[in-house]
Amino acid sequence: MNNKVVVLENETEAAELIRNYLSEIEDIELDKIYTDYDEGVEYCKNTKPHIVIYSTTENKITNKNIITQLADKNINTIVLSSNYTTNLVIEALRYGAKDFISKPIIKKDFINSIKKCCKEMVKTINKSNIISIYSNKGGIGKTTIATNLAVEFARQTREKVVLVDLNLPLGDITTFINIKPSVTITSAIETATHKGAEAVFNACKQYKDTSLYVLAEPIYMEESHTMTPTHIYKLFEYLRESFSYILVDVGTNVDKTNIKILELSDLILLVSIVNLPLIRNCQRCLDLFNNLCFDENKTKIIINRYLENDEIKIEDVEKVLNQNIYWKIPNNYFTIMSSINKAMPVCEINENSNVTLSFSGLASKLTEDIIAKDFIINQ
Repeated sequence: MNNKVVVLENETEAAELIRNYLSEIEDIELDKIYTDYDEGVEYCKNTKPHIVIYSTTENKITNKNIITQLADKNINTIVLSSNYTTNLVIEALRYGAKDFISKPIIKKDFINSIKKCCKEMVKTINKSNIISIYSNKGGIGKTTIATNLAVEFARQTREKVVLVDLNLPLGDITTFINIKPSVTITSAIETATHKGAEAVFNACKQYKDTSLYVLAEPIYMEESHTMTPTHIYKLFEYLRESFSYILVDVGTNVDKTNIKILELSDLILLVSIVNLPLIRNCQRCLDLFNNLCFDENKTKIIINRYLENDEIKIEDVEKVLNQNIYWKIPNNYFTIMSSINKAMPVCEINENSNVTLSFSGLASKLTEDIIAKDFIINQ
C-alpha cells in the first residue's frame, strides 16, 4: 500500500520539482497539491495523509497554526523554507514538524526525508531525553516541579512523555495528580525481565486524555529496596523505546541507585531555595557531580519559591555556586497548595497564575534547548 503525500506549495516551479522527486520514490503516491493553504489543511485534517510537505510563508503565525494543526492530527509534516536559520528550524520542530528542508530543494535530502517519514523514524530529537529532578534535601517542592513540568511537556510537545516516580521509598506522584495505576514500577521491572519494553509501557498509566503517562511508585516501602542500578539501566532502556521525554522524580538519598539515575540522565534539574543551608547543599551536589565527571552543561539549577525581595539576591547565589541560575519558579503558596490538596496540576487550578506561566516557560525553554543541542549535533 502506497503512502499518500499532500503538498502545500504556492510556487509552481517548486511544486513541479516536488512532483518529479516524489515520482522516483517507491511506495509513495502524490495525492494532491494545494496552493490554497487553508483548503489544503482542511483536506489533510479530514483525510489524514501519511505525509504533508508544507512550504512556509513569511507569516510566522500562519506557519505555526498550520504546523500545529497538522501535528495535532498526528500527520508527519516536512517543512520547506528558503529561510534556513537555526531559530526557524527549532520553531518548526517545536510546533510539531518532523523534518525541515531548505530551499532550493536538494534532491538527496528531500528523498531521504520522505523515506524516514515512511519508516516513522523521524523525530524532533535523535533519542529520548531523560530529565531528572533532584535535590539532596526534601520538602522544597521537587515533586511539585516534576509533576507540573511533565504536564507542560505533554501539552507543548504533543510527544509521548512519561513521569517516573523514583523518589524511593516515599514517592507520591500518583497522589499529586490523582491517578490509580494497577501496576507499579517494581512489578513493571519484574515483568519486563520476561516481556521487555512492552511490559514497561503497559505499566505506565495515561493521565486523562493527554500524551502524559505515569510510572507509579511502589505500593509498599520495602519494595523499593529491591531496586538496583542494573534495574535502573534496563528500565531507562525500555522507556527510551516508547517515550520522547522521560521525567524522573529522584529521591534525596545519595546512594548507588540515585547516582545511576543521575548518571544516565541527559539533564539534571537541581532544585534549591534561596537560603544559606540549601545553597550550601546545592554546592555539595555540584561538587559531587564534578567528582563524578558529569558534563558541566548537564546540570541546570532551578530556584523554587523565588521572591524578588529575598534578602539573598540571585546574583549572590550565582557567585557562590559559580553557575548561572537556569530558571526561577515564583513563590505562590495558595495556588500550589490548592493544586496539591485538589490533586491537580497548577494549570488546571489557574491557567493564568504566575506559577503556571513559569512552569510553561520552563518546559518551553528546556524543549528549545534540547532541540537546539540535537540539531547542532546532527549537522
